[in-house]
Order: sequence, then structure tokens, then C-alpha cells
Amino acid sequence: MAALVEFGKELFFTPISRPKQKQSCASCHDPATGWTGASSDINLVEVAQPGANIHRDPDARGQLKPPTNAYATFIPPFALSVNNPFVPAFGGAFWNGRAEGRDPLYPGGATEHISINDVVKSSDSSSFRAAITRFLGPVAEQALNPFPNPVEQHITEEGVCKQLKKIGRFGSLYQVTWGERIACDRDNLSRSFKRFGVALAAYQDSPEVNSFSSKRDNALRAELACLTEGDIKALPWAQNLTDAEFDDIASRFGLVSDQPSMCEADNSPGAFPLAGLTPEENWGHDLFYAAAVQFGPGPKPIQPNDIATCDVDGNSFPEGVALTEERMGAGCVLCHSNNATDDGTEPLQTYADHGYHNIGSPVNFDIPGVTASDDGLADHTGDSNHAGLVKTPSIRNVDLRPTPDFIKAYTRNGWFKSLESLVHFYNTSLVDPSDFIAGPPPVLKHNVQRCMNGETTEQEALANNCWPAPGHEAGASFTFGLTGNLGLSACDEAAIVAYLKTFSDEAAVDLP
Repeated sequence: MAALVEFGKELFFTPISRPKQKQSCASCHDPATGWTGASSDINLVEVAQPGANIHRDPDARGQLKPPTNAYATFIPPFALSVNNPFVPAFGGAFWNGRAEGRDPLYPGGATEHISINDVVKSSDSSSFRAAITRFLGPVAEQALNPFPNPVEQHITEEGVCKQLKKIGRFGSLYQVTWGERIACDRDNLSRSFKRFGVALAAYQDSPEVNSFSSKRDNALRAELACLTEGDIKALPWAQNLTDAEFDDIASRFGLVSDQPSMCEADNSPGAFPLAGLTPEENWGHDLFYAAAVQFGPGPKPIQPNDIATCDVDGNSFPEGVALTEERMGAGCVLCHSNNATDDGTEPLQTYADHGYHNIGSPVNFDIPGVTASDDGLADHTGDSNHAGLVKTPSIRNVDLRPTPDFIKAYTRNGWFKSLESLVHFYNTSLVDPSDFIAGPPPVLKHNVQRCMNGETTEQEALANNCWPAPGHEAGASFTFGLTGNLGLSACDEAAIVAYLKTFSDEAAVDLP
């Protein structure tokens, strides 16, 4: 499959558009910025990336921030949840999941499906079919959409095919993989175009895109190097894995065992606190994984690791028990984990449940043409009950940037311009106790107000200690107490941000 991956990489970085040489996949998914928006200036204001045809058509621009495509091949196919009213659906690519990666549940809103028989021939071997099947799913189907989109690459399927056919390296790689030349005639165009999507998915599934090379990964890997393979298999995340599943994780993560030269651990190797993280980062981890709300009777969760807690002045992290029955965590793990039982030590953790949620983000009126919030999942399913729900993104590489002063944008409309303001929003977005619907109105643990004087941008809101009204309030997480009134101190917020910054991959991408 090396030729298929190489084809996908070349296609990812080569501008294939109309006008020619104006836009590639990397134009909106830059590895230097965590595989998302490449322009600090655009992220600061309008967020939505200009399309290849922007100079001829001023409206050739999207209306949402490009999501990261790193670790996207871990996203499952779109599916409806069973008996879970809080998360009605999960999976699929795009913010609303319309690249379903399966026979479409919502044909009117889903992108074109790619089945194995669309791209391989009946004469192909079973081993070849199995290898190609690995790359089918939401990412392969998403990859077909930017080319013909008039606000993105603005080129027809036939145009893509003909441009690639003229570039020699694509022809040779295609023939090595598929055993035939690129064909753009009426009978073969659809198959060729879908194979391009599979190639893009193959590259996006590669170790170069999913490197697991962040500070968090390196710290965990160093601790696992202190253990034997048997010890690792006894850890909670590994106990129920088959040998094949364990070997796949070991291969993807670069997991090694019983390597004293790499070993760096405290008295609990493979468990938090990690010796390779600072006390602030470890404390941020603990807040991230500790529950923010109490569900049902019983004792409130207590901080599992007695490492560090913020001092009352918010300036230090002395040793001691952190959480008590009166003081709880941030509960980020409720949405930002691909495994509900994970405690932060699962090697291939993608930090997303891939479910659909509404945190109550304000509308970004700086995006040209935007006058109201998009409807998220409802734009895919047509169900008004899904309005405002958006797929949880991975927070890997959430702070990766080429320079310290580079501006990144957060949430699907990019309203937030820093992790600090986003975490502060999670902590304080419940500004009216009467919005809480899961019980009696709570006492607010903060002094942030609703913006009432025309403040619409993040900068204006922070300057006036207020938050604008959410784009969609129905089903917002703060109405259930999951976010918005967490009682975190400024020091706690800083620790969570410090932990999030440990997710930035350090491996460099070798550009073609």
C-alpha cells in the first residue's frame, strides 16, 4: 500500500483546482497549524477559508472553520445512538457528519458513499480487498467533496482526473496500486475519482498524519518502556484486548517495553502523574478527567492522584489532595474521550467521543454572509431537534502552531481565538441561573454576565466580562450543568490549558 499512501500524499499537497494551482487540501489543512487553517490573519477574523475561485467570485468562501484532519481516520461511521437522548448520533466526517462512511441513513444530506466494489474489481485478490477496505469510511468520502465544491477547489471530477493524468508521478503510482492506468472516460470516471478519495484516506491514516508524537505521548511512552510486555497487558486499557488489537496499538503508537534506556517514570509507571509532565500539566490532566457534576446518589468523585492543586493565590502548585466533596473537576472527559473508561493512559486516545453536542458557542458575525448560527447536525438529518449539535473534534494538536504569535481559532465557527478564552467559557458560560433545567437554579460560582451592549466578538466579550447569547441554546451543555458553572479558579483554567498544550505532535512532516 506504499504507492497508494504516496499517491494520497502527493494529491493532498498538490494544488488541483480551477483556476489551476490555486488550492490543495493542505491549503485548509496545514500540518504546521495542526492540520487546520493555515492563515493567522484569517483565523483572527473571518475564519472561513477562501476558495480557489475567490478572486473571481467574492462569495467563494466557506462558512465554518476547517476541522483538523489529523487522527480523523479514527472517526467511526455515522450512526444514531440507542437510548441516549443526550448524544443522538455519533461519527461521520464534517462538523455535521454528512460524510457518513456507510450506506447513507440520510441520502438527502449525506455525501456519496464509497463501497469496496466501487473501487476494486471482482478479479482482485481477497488480501488486496482487505487492505483497501481499511481505508474506506468517513474520511475517504469526505475527501471527494472539496474538489467540486464551488467555494473550495471548484473543479469537476473529470477536471481532477484529467489534471492528475497529465502529471507523471500520479500515473505511475496509480498503476502500481491498481494495476491499470488512470481512466477518465464516462465508464471509468466514477471509479477513478473514488480511488482518489481512498488514496487521500490512506495518507490521512499514515503515521505521518497520526504520529502520536506529542509531549503527552512521549511521556507515556517513556513510562511504558519501564515495563515488560506482560506488565503493559495488565494495565486497565489493555486487559480486554486480543493479541491482534494489542499489536495494532503497539505498532501505531510505537510502544516499546522493557527498555531501560528510554525509561522515565515515578512509582506508578504507565499511570498519571507522568514523570515527563510538569506538576501544572499533571494537575490539568486531573481536572480534565475528574467529574464536574454529580449524577445520582453517592459520594462525589475525589481527585485520584494526590499530586498538586492550585494555591489560593493562583500562583503555585503545592503538594496535597486536590479535589474534595465540595470541589470537583472540569469533566472534559465526558465528551473528549473515545473511551468512557479511559483515565488518560490509553495510547491511541483521540480525545473525542465523536458524538454531537452543543456548548452554546456565540455566532461569529465576522464570517462573510453569516447572520445566524448554522444548524449543525440538523443540516444533515433534517431533524429540528438536532439544531445546534456539532460533532466533538479531536483536541490533539489543538495548540500546534508555527510561531508563538500565530492565531488559531476554536469551535466550528472559530469565534474563540485562544484556548484560554475557550476554557474560561466552559467554566463560566452559565450566566443566568434560570437557564439551568436539570434542577433548581444554582448559585453562580463566577461573576460573568450576559453581553447586553452589542458585544459580539471574543475580544469585546472578554473586555466586558460577558458572553454573548449562544447561537443555539436548546440542548446547550450549560443548561444541564455539564459546563458553565464549574467553579474552576484562574489557576485551574491555566492548568487545563497547559495540559491541552501537551497534545501537540512534535514529528515534522516531510513535504513533497
